[in-house]
Amino acid sequence: MNSGYREIEELLPGYFSDDLSERERAIVDEWRIELPGNEIFYQENKKAWEAMSLLNEMEQFNSFEALNNVNARISEQKPTKWWAIVQRAAAILLLPLVLYSGYTTIRNSTLRELQKEQVVMQTITSRQGMVTKFELADGTKVWLNSGSELKFPTRFIGDKREVALNGEAFFEVTKNKNQPFRVNANKLDVEVLGTSFNVVSFNDETQSEVVLVTGQVALSSDNGKIKKDFGTMHTGQRAIYKNEDQKVYAEEVQVDKYIAWKEGNLIFRDDKMEDVVKRLSRWFNVEIIISDPEIKSYVYKATFRNENLTQVLHLLKISAPIDYTITGNKVLPNGEFVKQKVYLMKKKT
Repeated sequence: MNSGYREIEELLPGYFSDDLSERERAIVDEWRIELPGNEIFYQENKKAWEAMSLLNEMEQFNSFEALNNVNARISEQKPTKWWAIVQRAAAILLLPLVLYSGYTTIRNSTLRELQKEQVVMQTITSRQGMVTKFELADGTKVWLNSGSELKFPTRFIGDKREVALNGEAFFEVTKNKNQPFRVNANKLDVEVLGTSFNVVSFNDETQSEVVLVTGQVALSSDNGKIKKDFGTMHTGQRAIYKNEDQKVYAEEVQVDKYIAWKEGNLIFRDDKMEDVVKRLSRWFNVEIIISDPEIKSYVYKATFRNENLTQVLHLLKISAPIDYTITGNKVLPNGEFVKQKVYLMKKKT
């Protein structure tokens, strides 16, 4: 995307007042992450928008009416030297200009400070059914899976490069031995110098997992009182951190199935139906409910590429003794849709 500043400036008022279409908001969101300077420009314009109340008050100041009031008072008093009258009138007429000039000076000063010192935090969210790819300020590449969110600074300062994840993301970290890269994944911290790995950590779930593709990562947790170090992973490992016992469980895996989502594919290899359902629910933004507990123990093997939800459910139906029903979309008063529900049950014989 190569939207110019003029186009963005035209869109920003609608963005701040929430009057843009989804497509126009997406243009602004994509532009913000292209370059660190774009986010600085965005934040500065946001400050200007919030300061409009000051300008509105200034507009209510009627300088000509004020001048007439001064002249009326002057005419009632003793003759005054002409230059004193001019001084008084000029003071009134120039007041709005002085206020606006002061506002402009502060605005420009703030922009310089933002560019030199302030680190702006940014949040990128990947919409349901989409994969969002972008680069961080240090060149690290990030793939953000459907329904996931990453918080990060527009530039990294200090002795660490730190980001926070809610959801699933794949990282290709630019190596910098003097500034380790850390992912805060709920209660699990993943620290690296330069490597590629996948992290799954949703705030509403009781575990986090890391799959290491290349290099090494160190795992730890810190609840504010006690820090636990869980050691270093090696390539081809999957580590699962369970919140309930605060322990890490590692296993050897074929990493390709855990990162296939980057290319829009879903791969299952002898996965339990409960795990299959969880991934499909996130991918298609639906709620899949297993009506019969026996279905949870079924294992599934398949690869999906570009299939829609109905096609996937049909393949599930013909490859296992299950059936399904889908509830229709319900429109709320605000125009939004209630999340679809899919019920899985044992096929009747």
